[in-house]
Amino acid sequence: MASTFAYANSTLREQVSLKEKRSVLVIFWILAFLVGNTLYVLYTFSSQQLYNSLIFLKPNLDSLDFFDLLWIVGIADFMLKYITIALKCLVVALPKIILAVKSKGKFYLVIEELSQLFRSLIPIQLWYKYIMGDDPSNSYFLGGVLIILYSLCKVRWAMGRRFPITNYGVRATSQQCAEAGEICAICQAEFREPLVLMCQHVFCEECLCLWFDRERTCPLCRSVAVETLRCWKDGTTSAHFQVY
Repeated sequence: MASTFAYANSTLREQVSLKEKRSVLVIFWILAFLVGNTLYVLYTFSSQQLYNSLIFLKPNLDSLDFFDLLWIVGIADFMLKYITIALKCLVVALPKIILAVKSKGKFYLVIEELSQLFRSLIPIQLWYKYIMGDDPSNSYFLGGVLIILYSLCKVRWAMGRRFPITNYGVRATSQQCAEAGEICAICQAEFREPLVLMCQHVFCEECLCLWFDRERTCPLCRSVAVETLRCWKDGTTSAHFQVY
C-alpha cells in the first residue's frame, strides 16, 4: 500500500506540473490503479470488514490488541489517502473551460486539508475502544485519564488547523504594466489579468498562483511575498502516517 501511494502521489504531482499538457489517460490510469488496489485489500480482508473503520465503526475482530489497532489504523489511513488522490485526479482532469488552472491549486489545498482532518478523526473511536478495553470496569480510572489526555491532544491539534486565504497582490494599472514592459517575467508573454506585488513587480495572476504554490518570494527581487508556503497546492498528498 505504501508503494501504491508513493507511485500514485508522484505521478499525480507530475501531471499537475504539466498544467494543460497533462494526460487524461494517465490520470484515469491512476484512478483505476487506486480503485483496484483498494478493492483488492477490502476483498482480501473481507471477513474483518475493514471498511467499517472508515465510517467510525469497529471492524469485525474478536479482540483488539495494540498491533491489531495499528494495522487497522494504517490500512484506513492508506485508503483515505487513495481517496484523496482520486479526488485530486478529478480536479486535474477538469478542462480549463470548467476550472481555470490558477484555481486548481486552491482545490488541491482544500481537499488535502479536509483529508488530513478526516484522517485524524478516524482513529479516535478505535483508540477509545483500545484504551477502555473489552471490560471498562477493570481499568476505569486509568482508562479515563488516558482518554482525557488523548482527547486534549486531539483538540489541540484541531485548533491549530486553519484554511488561510492568501492575497498575492492587487490588480495592476495600465501605467504599472507599461512601466514593466507589458511582458510577464515568468511566462515571457503579454500580461493576462496582471497583479502587482508589494515590491511593485507585475506578473500575470495565473503565473503568480502557480509560482506561489512552491515559492514564497518574488520571482525577480526575492522579497518575501507570502507568509507561509502551502505545498499542498501542487497536488501533493501528505505521506504522514496517522497513528493516533
